[in-house]
Amino acid sequence: MVPFQQLLDEAFPPSTDLALVRSVAQAIALAGDVMENEPFLKSLIGADIRGHIRRAAVLFSVHEGCKAGDLPFASAMTRMPLGGGHWVELRSGPFRAHVCRTDGPVAFPEETPTRQDQRLSNQLELFDPDPVVVPFRAPSPQEMYAWLTFGANGSDLAHLCWGMPEAGRNSWLARTNVLSRLRPIEAVPVEVPAPAVVLRFRDHIEEALRKDEDESTSDAES
Repeated sequence: MVPFQQLLDEAFPPSTDLALVRSVAQAIALAGDVMENEPFLKSLIGADIRGHIRRAAVLFSVHEGCKAGDLPFASAMTRMPLGGGHWVELRSGPFRAHVCRTDGPVAFPEETPTRQDQRLSNQLELFDPDPVVVPFRAPSPQEMYAWLTFGANGSDLAHLCWGMPEAGRNSWLARTNVLSRLRPIEAVPVEVPAPAVVLRFRDHIEEALRKDEDESTSDAES
């Protein structure tokens, strides 16, 4: 019998930790650089969306890392089914995962209807015959759902975790603290993002803001 924790760690294994931490840590640095150097973000309004810029940088960096082959996950950047925003969906093994900011390594992300809908994949009664394991060597017909949660303290990455949430309550079926798993092995240097990466991210942010403005105008006119 294979526990959920083993399945989670096999889908998102220790061998990916270094590249993942580097990607997210550089994203946080990238967000800080853009916020500091873009005139249209150096305002009270810019300060209001600092968290959104940081989240956008993490999504952008993880997605770019998957496309480049630095992270061995399938990645798609698509529109969320509710709310009109976008997210990055990662797939590995029987899991699909979304990236979320949380207040701490064991905390859950802010609840939204979309996140609640996604968690329904992890209803325990769908995993027979035992609610905490799935059959060994027999792939589960039920797709499993996970979050990659992160948090920052200023310009530093504070936590990074994989977690499989239970469907109906804030309880983890499985959880892996990536920083704790990695730190006994080696420290992760945070490099300054390359100018080409900074430029692509600035273009990404400006395009997203334009789309939001166009959609808001269209909604107001309709």
